[in-house]
Amino acid sequence: MRIALNLVILALQGIIAFITLMAIYMIFVLLDYEGGIDSFIGTTLFQPIIGGLITIVTIGTCLLIGLPIRISKRINTWWTKRLWISILGALLGLSLIILSLLPSMLKTIDITMENEMIQKQIPNLGFGTTGWFLTCFSLLHLFPPYRFRIWTEEMVSKYKGGSENNRQHSV
Repeated sequence: MRIALNLVILALQGIIAFITLMAIYMIFVLLDYEGGIDSFIGTTLFQPIIGGLITIVTIGTCLLIGLPIRISKRINTWWTKRLWISILGALLGLSLIILSLLPSMLKTIDITMENEMIQKQIPNLGFGTTGWFLTCFSLLHLFPPYRFRIWTEEMVSKYKGGSENNRQHSV
């Protein structure tokens, strides 16, 4: 029972993190869009695939880093009793991503395009990367409140126990 509940929670956390990170990635792609048929094909076909791969690697990395939260009952109990840590982490991560896009934080780089040197402004990589990983980690480790999990386990075991008693009495 407990394993099934943990797998459902993990699946929901993974789905929420994947959708959020893909949305962030595609926003960055659209902000870099310059028009033309080549850019359109790249944006609609290849960028979602690349974004999905980067997102999956990020989720895997954050799951590996946060493994002690999932394995250790003591750490998990401590973490789930402090729901605000994950919420604050996700908000801080999203704030860092937004901060990386502010005009005062943009960085100008020189790139060569079609044998022509042009300057391009890119988001602050430090803030963007830190915000990306912090958002992912926080969303992946945003557990239901501890009391809610205990209540859910009690209700399921009560229901499960009640149905077993009914089967025994009917035989």
